[in-house]
Amino acid sequence: MADGAEATTANPLGSSHEARLLEDLKQLDAGARHKGAIRLHLSRLQPEHRSTQHLRNAEVAFEELTRSRAAWLYRLRNSDLIVIFERDQSDMAERAVIKLLKLWERDPLMARSKTDARKNRLASWFDLETDYDKLLAFAHRQAASSDTIRSKTLQQLIIEREHKIIDPERGQPLTPLELSKVEDSLARVDLSSFTRRQAVCAFVEGGKAELVFTELFVSIADLRETLMPRTNMTGNPWLFQRLTQTLDRRVMAQIARRDDRTLMREAFSINLNVQTLLSEEFIAFDEDFAPTNNDVILEMRLEDIFADPESFTFARDFVTERGYRLCVDGLTLQTFRYADPERLGVHYMKLMWTRDLAGWIGTTVGQEMKAMIRDRRKGRTILARCDSEAAIQVGQQLGITLFQGRYIDSLVRGR
Repeated sequence: MADGAEATTANPLGSSHEARLLEDLKQLDAGARHKGAIRLHLSRLQPEHRSTQHLRNAEVAFEELTRSRAAWLYRLRNSDLIVIFERDQSDMAERAVIKLLKLWERDPLMARSKTDARKNRLASWFDLETDYDKLLAFAHRQAASSDTIRSKTLQQLIIEREHKIIDPERGQPLTPLELSKVEDSLARVDLSSFTRRQAVCAFVEGGKAELVFTELFVSIADLRETLMPRTNMTGNPWLFQRLTQTLDRRVMAQIARRDDRTLMREAFSINLNVQTLLSEEFIAFDEDFAPTNNDVILEMRLEDIFADPESFTFARDFVTERGYRLCVDGLTLQTFRYADPERLGVHYMKLMWTRDLAGWIGTTVGQEMKAMIRDRRKGRTILARCDSEAAIQVGQQLGITLFQGRYIDSLVRGR
């Protein structure tokens, strides 16, 4: 399990997955260790065999197991994978490894190995009844080397975040008591005064911006300023997640009342959590406000999707069958390549604008980004937070046709 030279940061989801691996292993008591585990050393492959598509193929090989919840997959920061599976699924796990051995049979890593699932340099196998301490020690080392985790329990992390030094700009992080107060206030406040709109437009011939849909969202900054001006509502991610779920319910109720007649005439999007899509409140919303002609887009964040892929898959299949479209929100330059719309089964990907994009134009990285956007079909990628015409021009050079931001709002208002 040596990890010295291999431990280079490649997967932006690695830190959170390594933390989850450690927590999951620590919760396995002696009677629950009748499981097997595999470490796939993808970081040992040649660079040309570690493309985004190759790494996806490694995950897809185990999808049959993970979908049935007979296996759990963890991404490491160096692009390696850990797969823990029920022991009675060993044959299926071996078949998955054999597929990958054939996929990379031309890589020097396979030079001295045949297609034996357990005798190769790609996969290291473990029996948790005998190798548990070895795998747990590895998980501790990975977590200790991460900037975001120091081998601490979830409860310890929550306590630290609640008592960290106050940010003079943003205030004291949200606590459970303050969350309760905010939720009580939300039950009485008129949420429409905090609701904002932002257009998503396509640029057609002649440089004209054509409205595709309008995002409807609650301004957290304005909500904070009114309800708790000295509280940093996003300072504690777990409590903030709970707060957004409360906001989800209020927004759905607001839309279902049909107070805003423009929502009956144009396509719009709202931000919802995966767990909200599985709630009774969403079922009621769907019955009251079922979409027609694909005119309602549901936006969710990649980390929420990957936190529970099985729940996301179930929710996605349900809402798409009901006529909703899906958008993955909040993607960065680091996470964009891991969000494949075809594989996730979504309609849009929302990439956040940054000046670094401008520096990529004409470079190898920029060409790779342009090819990725092209392969994901025209009109699927939205460049958000565009505050200037320069952002639009850069996005267009990368093949992006859909845009959102203050500059777009100014064009829409000027029509």
